[in-house]
Amino acid sequence: MRDENNKLIAFGYVCGMGLEHGYMEDIIVHPEYQKKGIGVKLVKELLREAERFGLGIVTVSYEECNTNFYKTCGFLPGSGGVWQSNK
Repeated sequence: MRDENNKLIAFGYVCGMGLEHGYMEDIIVHPEYQKKGIGVKLVKELLREAERFGLGIVTVSYEECNTNFYKTCGFLPGSGGVWQSNK
């Protein structure tokens, strides 16, 4: 994601496009832009794209302190997180 000046402010990706299962990695938001909902928007957009490419399940590993963030994004918590398409 980029701001209005085209500055990179957030980054992330999903591996496994074209498969049934994918893995989300490297969700990063620049410190000046954290706590503004940008990370949630980024993750939800990545999940929409994953679903569009046919992924039925996306997993992610994260530190326990980020559990609420990933729950807000639609993941079911465990030792990591699992998101499953409704399709």
